[in-house]
Amino acid sequence: MSLPLQATAVADSASLGLDAWFIKLGDDFVGRVSKDALRPGMSEGWRLRWRGRELEVQVDADFPFSAARIYLVGYTRAQAQPHVEKGGKLCLGAKPVQGDAVRTVRTALAEAFQLLTENETKQHDDDFREDFGAYWLTWINGANLGVQVLPGSGGARKTTLARTVRTDGQAFVFANKVDAGRFWTNLTGAPPLRLKTTAVISIDPLPAPDRYPDSAGDLWTLVQSRSEGGADLLAQLMANDPMEAFVILAGTALSGREHYGAVRIHRPLDASGQPVKRRAMREGIESAEKPAKALFERFLIERLATNRLDASSTRLPQGVQQEMSAAKVVIVGCGALGSSVARLLAQAGVEHLRLVDPENLGWENIRRHELGARVVGHGKAQALASTIRADLPMIGFVQDHRMTFATFAREHPDALKQADLVVSCTGDWVADASVEHALTQPGNKASAVYGWMEAHALAAHAVLIRTSGPRLSDGFDEHGEFRLPAVTGGRPPPPECGGASTPFGAIELSNAQALVARLAVDALRGIEIKSGWRSWLSDAAAFREADATIASGWVASRGQPGEMGGFFSSNWTFL
Repeated sequence: MSLPLQATAVADSASLGLDAWFIKLGDDFVGRVSKDALRPGMSEGWRLRWRGRELEVQVDADFPFSAARIYLVGYTRAQAQPHVEKGGKLCLGAKPVQGDAVRTVRTALAEAFQLLTENETKQHDDDFREDFGAYWLTWINGANLGVQVLPGSGGARKTTLARTVRTDGQAFVFANKVDAGRFWTNLTGAPPLRLKTTAVISIDPLPAPDRYPDSAGDLWTLVQSRSEGGADLLAQLMANDPMEAFVILAGTALSGREHYGAVRIHRPLDASGQPVKRRAMREGIESAEKPAKALFERFLIERLATNRLDASSTRLPQGVQQEMSAAKVVIVGCGALGSSVARLLAQAGVEHLRLVDPENLGWENIRRHELGARVVGHGKAQALASTIRADLPMIGFVQDHRMTFATFAREHPDALKQADLVVSCTGDWVADASVEHALTQPGNKASAVYGWMEAHALAAHAVLIRTSGPRLSDGFDEHGEFRLPAVTGGRPPPPECGGASTPFGAIELSNAQALVARLAVDALRGIEIKSGWRSWLSDAAAFREADATIASGWVASRGQPGEMGGFFSSNWTFL
């Protein structure tokens, strides 16, 4: 086929019908796709020939305001090509071209032909291993069960026996009993009742789709040829002829990305529809040249959809996962600001959190707090710890302490000595002073991040104080008044607040949460190595609404913010 397929306009292309355009291709156009042969969701289709293959162009009812889909006809796993999904759908980035049907199809076909040409010259073959997890999902053959894997410290490079919690539609795989117990207790409030032994086998290299196992014999051969000790682990796993067992194929791509693919192994059914008995499974095995292999080959297998329980952490930059998981952080103050910072740090991968707050949650907090009405009247620290454990059950350690920080420092001195960072979000000078005092005592190595907001949440501040250099107290007078506020004036709090809280909502609060959490993460990662001060100011409209203005001292020191407010960063110094 020789087509001018560049996405350039041709005379009357917008008015030229697709049927007419395909007919002009001559013998390369095979014909329209019948209605009963269209893919799900598609409304029209055309078939054409290209380099000895047949392709289909199909479109949905939104076309030409949606992309054209291109399919390889007769595509099978034995013919697997990179960037081609099960069913032959090509993974293309081509988008609709200004609602022009012909140009949209030409653009998609041009990209399709380029991809197929590159595949012919093996330009994308490494993609099978680089994105192994996605290709494995494409070619699963066990649709009713999903497997979730939480890798252990050895990751995909370690061949080992793991533990699995089995539910009706899921299997959760953990590196060991301890990880399984912690996760399940965090998620459900109780440890698992039963654990299945599971083989995690590191293979190198990861297989392409045409080598994915279809039978137990295929699995044995793959493991034996591409792992060290994997076949012995399979024999050990099947020694008691289980009704069901799981094998996790693990491997590492060239980039270092780790991948996992799960296989379910089970006995075949007898004539009555029941699993074959153990005696029948073993009949004649003793006389086989390799009894373990012969027994294993009598089982059936299914390739299962496999995902990582810690999938979100794999999107962090290289090495950051280890930095975050190793950090020990104490959050002081679990109010509107501190509760969100605690959750953000947990979501960023911090595995060890202590939450310190003596107070209960009140009704006045629920529109801006991480917690809601269900825990009003309960301790903030305890409820927040329970919520984080349940929502992020893979987290290693979250402990609540219903007390002031001064009490925490006295009663848990070893925990404070182990801390890498203390994040104080009390918004109270006396409480922050107690944090600073405790951290200056011998044996405490933690840095501190202090976060607070000014009236109406019009400004937010985050200050990093390292173990040497400036002190937080440098920025406050003897009465605890901030030396360089950004906000002056403003309406008083409404009477119903009783002066106990600042009238602001979740939207205003969000900027402060991000400001403090980001500084904490940068401190843990060593991106911010010195003491420093970051501030955020709201837009001019918010200041006007609150009848407040930018303080003259701030303007003299930092300059007049623009209409949209903005972000400021400087050293924590005061003359």
